Amino acid sequence: MATSAQNLSMIIDEMLLNKPADRASAMLLLSSKGLLPKKLLETPKEKKTSKFASKAAEDFAEAKNITVPDDFKGTAANDKISVKDLKGLAEPPKKKVNASPGAQQFARDNGIDIETVTGTGENGKVLLKDVKDRVTAPAEAADVSDDKTKISPSAAKLMKQHGWDEDDVSHIQGSGKNGSILAKDLAEMVKEALEEEEGEETDPESGED
Repeated sequence: MATSAQNLSMIIDEMLLNKPADRASAMLLLSSKGLLPKKLLETPKEKKTSKFASKAAEDFAEAKNITVPDDFKGTAANDKISVKDLKGLAEPPKKKVNASPGAQQFARDNGIDIETVTGTGENGKVLLKDVKDRVTAPAEAADVSDDKTKISPSAAKLMKQHGWDEDDVSHIQGSGKNGSILAKDLAEMVKEALEEEEGEETDPESGED
């Protein structure tokens, strides 16, 4: 391999002989002759500028699959994005609710969205009793709906035959689903009704002389 001095001499000779018009032509000439130093052959790598303040921030963004808006400016030096900035993007700050600590805790424990609760405190502040009322209200509504007697189709048919309404059978404990009254639950009432009808038919006082 030629020494640096020999290499330089050959480069000069090539320059004098071919007289390239510009730097690009000279580089191309020397490259074709194998006289171009290796460092000059390598394309300089473009230095990548990261928008993240640290490797940890970059890894966090990738792990959480966070998309950073192009116009977003971080709070770190030179507007770079920190882990704190990314956490803010991943979990936007929650809207402050005008509610007492006790009401908020009770709502969390019972799976209630406190923003849907109407507050009765000062300036509409949600109090503990407001959230508790929200829990008991549906139960009370359910109790009211449960007061209505549930009757199966077969039982309803029997009731129609005997002219009974819901009040007539409200005392019966149904054996069906959710306490529904079935036809068999009315067996005793049907028996009594038939006996009464037979008694009226055989009663001498009810017949003609």
